[in-house]
Amino acid sequence: MFHMRKTSGRRPLFMETSSSQSSSTPKIIAAIVAVLVCCSCVAIVGAGAFFYTAYKEVSTPFTPPTESTDTPAPTAQIDRPPVDDISRETLETLGQAQVPENDPYELACRLQAVCNVSETVQAKSYQVGDTEKFWILNSDTTEHFQIDATLRYATPHSYFWVEEGTPVDENDMKALMDTFEEKIYPTDREFFGSEANPGVDGDPHIYVIYASSIGHNIAGYFSSSDSYNPLAKEYSNAHETYVLGTSQDLGDAYTYATLAHEFVHMIQNASDRNDVSWMNEGFAEVGAFLNGYDIGGADWLYVQNPDLQLNTWVDNASPDFSAHYGQSFLYLTYFLDRFGEEATKALTNNPENDLTSVDGTLAELNITDPQTGNVITADDVFMDWAVTMHLMDKSVGDGRYTYNNYPSAPKVTVSESVSSCPQSLSGSVNQYGMDYYTIGCEGDYTLRFNGSTAAGLLPVSANSGKYMFWSNRGDESDMTLTREFDFTGVSGPISMSFAMWYDLETDYDYVFLEASTDGETWEILSTPSGTGEDPSGNSYGWGYNGQTNDWVTEEVDLSQFAGQTVQIRFEYVTDAALNGEGFLLDDVQIEAIDYQSDFEADDNGWEAAGFVRVENVLPQTYRLALITKGATTTVTQIPLNPDQTVDIPLSLKSGEEAVLVVSGTTRFTRLPAAYQIEIK
Repeated sequence: MFHMRKTSGRRPLFMETSSSQSSSTPKIIAAIVAVLVCCSCVAIVGAGAFFYTAYKEVSTPFTPPTESTDTPAPTAQIDRPPVDDISRETLETLGQAQVPENDPYELACRLQAVCNVSETVQAKSYQVGDTEKFWILNSDTTEHFQIDATLRYATPHSYFWVEEGTPVDENDMKALMDTFEEKIYPTDREFFGSEANPGVDGDPHIYVIYASSIGHNIAGYFSSSDSYNPLAKEYSNAHETYVLGTSQDLGDAYTYATLAHEFVHMIQNASDRNDVSWMNEGFAEVGAFLNGYDIGGADWLYVQNPDLQLNTWVDNASPDFSAHYGQSFLYLTYFLDRFGEEATKALTNNPENDLTSVDGTLAELNITDPQTGNVITADDVFMDWAVTMHLMDKSVGDGRYTYNNYPSAPKVTVSESVSSCPQSLSGSVNQYGMDYYTIGCEGDYTLRFNGSTAAGLLPVSANSGKYMFWSNRGDESDMTLTREFDFTGVSGPISMSFAMWYDLETDYDYVFLEASTDGETWEILSTPSGTGEDPSGNSYGWGYNGQTNDWVTEEVDLSQFAGQTVQIRFEYVTDAALNGEGFLLDDVQIEAIDYQSDFEADDNGWEAAGFVRVENVLPQTYRLALITKGATTTVTQIPLNPDQTVDIPLSLKSGEEAVLVVSGTTRFTRLPAAYQIEIK
């Protein structure tokens, strides 16, 4: 789906929702939960990816509480097998895996026989007053439709098109687009780089289309599909394009922030299409911030529930949808404040994705921690940021626990307060989420932390045995698993059965079962559990979509390939912004040639590009920090034993308190980590 913010329905990638809030007001409506945050999305609607950045609608002022006493919910069971018994094979495999970026032109040729498509279209020149047809997406219905629009204003780098019959305030329109030309355009480009210029249409102008019916409370969106030839992306406008909803007041500061946010997505689309959504959205919010605009209160919403997983993204129907915008913005703004502009620019240009790109950037620049002398890692930054979000005090340590560039940044609230000891607590924390405990027990105590040693990679394990093939995850990606079979000695019926489990973004991401006798021409096969429906235009044919919930055994007829050598392929193609857990394959069997594999011994001849053979187990790790507040405030990073336990001495006088910060730090999984705390 595209990166968008929206109130309901499918999650558009980079989409902004309407706002009546001033860009300078750090407040957000309680209903922001249903925000349409997908507009900064890269929504791949049609055959392509869309960048939608939708800002949430804000009308009711939201006042954050000063403190929360909610206990972290124990949603996970503690799992403590001996450390030496936990295989690191899957962790190492995932650390080395590369998820290929999709190529819409190659996919159109290989799967739809639409080949030799030019990556550019014939350039056109326009004058104010000209009319043109444009494709528009209604995110509520996943429907594309065409409108007629008139060019109402032009600057050296933008065209402003207005849907016919739509009133527009000329002064507001000109002020908005002049600001884009003179401020937003150069500011975003200087920091993040260039959009595709002159782009698919050979024209340096960015098209801003003011249109109705783009979705409930959607302020606007950027669709990366528009950057392709329509022969490869059927709903492409073949221009570098933004769409603004006609419900959006062109004079509102939020509209200005939306353009700044969306332009970052356009730049990202040109430089690193398949980077993860949390970084795409976070940097898009940083783009609005660098232009002097408020991000609309998502940061205030985040601090009410800091136990969100940083390195993932959620559907816009999630109550945490908008808070994820605030979280990613705050993390990347902290990175900018601490390491500076050049390091942050290097991070935006790092070819790796996710937290690996943070590790790589810090290592390449040889940025070391003056307290340890070691090169700083993404986990180090995360834990310092976790402390900062509670402390916000530049006088502590070497001054790293603050925002110099964002002094009005909101502080997180405490998960639970402990005022009487001894005490036993249990909870669970998301990977790269945060739990906070304030301890005010006067006297000498020992705090014992006892964490899980193992984590699941996925919600389900193999259908049989320990091992299975997993598609991996990724936005704007194309993962394949291929094997050749020799049916030259077979004349009768051929059937292939396999066990599968999948969790795919509904209507947007698809897995195809394909066959080829020459390795170049591929046929998409019909399957009992697949679908031919394609509401978004993303599907290349019959494919799997949605969720199975449990393992399903599928049986597919391959009799048409009797007497031939054939390659069979599973192919997972995703659009932007959101992706599910992916596709799992196990227990493949073809009785006609006496073939069967449960992948327990090895990959059995299957060639993987993005897919990985995995066991559903990862080593669970945690990071802890202790903030001690007395006559002075100190921060101590707490190293854990290999079995994820540690004893921490506490000695508190009257009026003193300690704050324990807990985070899970196992990458690749979206499952929370359970733990126990005993103070005695």
